[in-house]
Amino acid sequence: MKTLSLSFLITFLAGAIYALAYPSFLGNGWLPLIFIALPLFLWKLEEASFKTSLLFILGFNLGLDLVGYYWIPHTLREFGQLPYIISVILGSSFCLILQPHWWVYAVWKKFRPLGFWNGEKRIILTALVMTMLERFVNQQFPSFVGSPWLHLAPYLGLAPYFGVAIFSFMTYWLSLEVVAQLKIKHLRPQTWIGMGLFIILNAAFPIKNPGTDLNLPVRIVQANIGNFQKVSSERGDANSFETISETYENLSIEENGFKPQLIIWPETAYPDTFYGSKTQLNNIFFNITQATGSEMLIGGYDQDLTKSSMDQFESIFNASLLISEGKVKSIYHKNILIPFGETLPFGPLNRKVVSIIPAISLFARGEGIPVMETHAGFRFVTPICYELLESNYMRGLLNQWGGNHFIVNHTNDSWYGDTAEPYQHLFLSKWRALEFQLPIIRSTNTGVSSVIYPDGSESRRLGINETGRLDVNIPLSNPKSTVYQEYGFFPLLLLVGLIYLVTWWREKSGIRT
Repeated sequence: MKTLSLSFLITFLAGAIYALAYPSFLGNGWLPLIFIALPLFLWKLEEASFKTSLLFILGFNLGLDLVGYYWIPHTLREFGQLPYIISVILGSSFCLILQPHWWVYAVWKKFRPLGFWNGEKRIILTALVMTMLERFVNQQFPSFVGSPWLHLAPYLGLAPYFGVAIFSFMTYWLSLEVVAQLKIKHLRPQTWIGMGLFIILNAAFPIKNPGTDLNLPVRIVQANIGNFQKVSSERGDANSFETISETYENLSIEENGFKPQLIIWPETAYPDTFYGSKTQLNNIFFNITQATGSEMLIGGYDQDLTKSSMDQFESIFNASLLISEGKVKSIYHKNILIPFGETLPFGPLNRKVVSIIPAISLFARGEGIPVMETHAGFRFVTPICYELLESNYMRGLLNQWGGNHFIVNHTNDSWYGDTAEPYQHLFLSKWRALEFQLPIIRSTNTGVSSVIYPDGSESRRLGINETGRLDVNIPLSNPKSTVYQEYGFFPLLLLVGLIYLVTWWREKSGIRT
């Protein structure tokens, strides 16, 4: 029992160290920590029985939850107005769903063929299985083991070809090799040579921002509206509505010599409801577009016209609306809704739960992908909040129409307060710029708002709880899909297959190390 408790503590510490490789309350994160945390965890996981594996996965995720996602209880209180102790208990329970791919891996490990899994070929297979599970098992807050490699940007030249997945594979592979080599007490030089070549190859071809004559002048508005005032205005309070509208209008038309072609507001910024292309726009939009000569892209609420406007249950979409020439030109409805914030998993009981906890919004789920295009012919997509973190979803979004010049991410991170979450969200978002080689415009309510460039760098930021507007001339390039956007996971499968064949040939030829 004592040995089991010590092993559980080790996996808990591994999860906590793992969390510190990402932005946290201790700073921006440190990449080498991932190569301490993961081998520690895998050391215990690989030698454990099925039941014990489940315990160790729980320990790892609990450490990750309490250190990396310490902001969840705060968020639950904001979302659901729950008592503090209930929020803490519910927040701790998120360790069950934070990285669900590990639970699936435990099942795979139980039923995988018997044999020596510390051999080179089987380690390659195990690393591939881990990478695939991480990639294709849905996560609440999608973060991959390869994500901390972002600290090395722009020296990540393979990202547009393989995405973050190749960095996950290499991290799993090296971590498994470390555990195996310590266990068998034998050094395999090819492991370290391979990782060295991988780092050199990425560094030798750093990602560069495109040099181009194309640019788009954009104004990003961050109004810094508090949650309670926001909710009050949405429920019909005239004073709150007027204050919010005036704040956005004044920031949008502020005269400083900059001539924006597109003004962007964050997620659910405008508190009143739109009615699709039939919307009669409020004068605020005419005032802004006439004063600036700009189009507008705003986060707002769009009514499902197939349902009664009196029924607020799953009849409103969380939407991105392009306003041009005095009308709503195009609308995107959020497809991936956040459980307990935008939707509930209780089926027919959802309506009853909402009547008890009215702060929870039950949005309608969007379908389809509209074309978003500016007057100048620049095409873009508008994922909302965590949708940007879903790499698979973003590939589908970009490939639906093709020819995209940039990405706009509407976000409202105000629910998380002054915690590490906005920085974690920003950190993980940068991977989409690297993978798809497109600038990303992040427009948030309370920060962090900025433009992420294809090499992972940023424009000037609007920080947390800062009120202001950010004027940026965004350099654009002619639309061109990356290898990763076109083929997704397939190039990595080919590469791993090649590595496996080389390892098989070397062993068959009797080349030992």
